[in-house]
Amino acid sequence: MDEDEVFVEEEFLKSLICPGKYPMFTCTCGIFGCGGYYVEVSHKDDRLFWLTEQSPFKEQFVKTSNKFAFSWNQIIDFLEELIHKFDDLKSIMITHDLNFQYDVERYRELIKEIKGRAN
Repeated sequence: MDEDEVFVEEEFLKSLICPGKYPMFTCTCGIFGCGGYYVEVSHKDDRLFWLTEQSPFKEQFVKTSNKFAFSWNQIIDFLEELIHKFDDLKSIMITHDLNFQYDVERYRELIKEIKGRAN
């Protein structure tokens, strides 16, 4: 990914529940219109598909159709890793008396819901 693009985890989580068009990447300044782009998300029984407005690769010479397929197991693995990183971040932030703002329990519930659909 381009270092000037930020993955918006809240939009990603919404896209797992309901297919649609999501502002999943934004500029590092936080203003979507500055440099972000949409991802069209569709669901199938065993897969989730992304159709991106532009290539997510920093190297522009990388040729891609801008369509990506992920198995639900890949999505679950990614969410579990994301939760692990958020748990680490929470620990660090609490140590420094900083406010942790992510709803990690909601992410865990989402994993259970996805696993229930996948079975």
